[in-house]
Amino acid sequence: MPTILSAELALELDCDLGEGPFWDEAKQELYFVDITNKQVKIFSPSDSSSRTIQFSQEVSAVILDQNSELIVAARDGVFGASRDGTLKTLLAPIEPEDSSIRTNDAKCDSTGRMWVGTMAFDFTPGVAALFSLDSKGLKEVVPVLTIANGMGWSRDQKSMYFIDSPTGRVDIFDCDLHSGELKNRRPFITFDVTSGIPDGLTTDEDGGIWVAFFGGGEVRRFDPSGELTHVVTLPVKQVTSCCFGGKDMSELFITTARYAMNSESLAREPLAGSLFKLSTTFKGSKSHRYERTGT
Repeated sequence: MPTILSAELALELDCDLGEGPFWDEAKQELYFVDITNKQVKIFSPSDSSSRTIQFSQEVSAVILDQNSELIVAARDGVFGASRDGTLKTLLAPIEPEDSSIRTNDAKCDSTGRMWVGTMAFDFTPGVAALFSLDSKGLKEVVPVLTIANGMGWSRDQKSMYFIDSPTGRVDIFDCDLHSGELKNRRPFITFDVTSGIPDGLTTDEDGGIWVAFFGGGEVRRFDPSGELTHVVTLPVKQVTSCCFGGKDMSELFITTARYAMNSESLAREPLAGSLFKLSTTFKGSKSHRYERTGT
């Protein structure tokens, strides 16, 4: 039987679609986004303070580069951004001719390459893709997706985990980080989506995979064989993503949403859209920074 744990409130918020947490080890701060409200939020656990950067278009993920500059996956592509909300430098346009598509989850691997997923605003099946962005430019790696979402890497960096949410699965690829090539996609863990749709994910140093379940009110940890080991419960249903942080990388931060919830649902879940945390016995994989050299 899995170990049952309960997350606690880190910061009360009303994010419509909180997502994409990224831990800044240097300043000990957590970055994340509120996609539909077009915001990047920065949380400082040391004093429980937060600040908000307002952008002019949807931002689905935020990452720092090696100089601690902001990199955001926004509606029209990947941008270098300033902390006043200005999209300064377009690093890679993504689907520039199709206004029905936006970026979604994004993450960097250990080489500094950025992986960016897309989705349709109306969730049209099969029109999304997973892209990679490195010194050689932008490349479509996995086409014909619907909601390109959580991603992470195994301890030996030879496998990449990936979620296309409507499939109800975590898939696994053979991954060559030197070339950025993915091969041999296959199902790794399959879920019953009536108890939540898999969304964002992160990994720990023991090879565990932590998956957030939108509509399920949980984050679940699986070992490298795919066996469920831990269940983290939250007082809200729309659990979107998670990442590790804290001084020793043992704090699991969890983003949530209140997307399309009516007043009755919000009355039952007043903390929907807040940030949660869990102190764990695991140490998490760090948030890798984007390597801008050559782009």
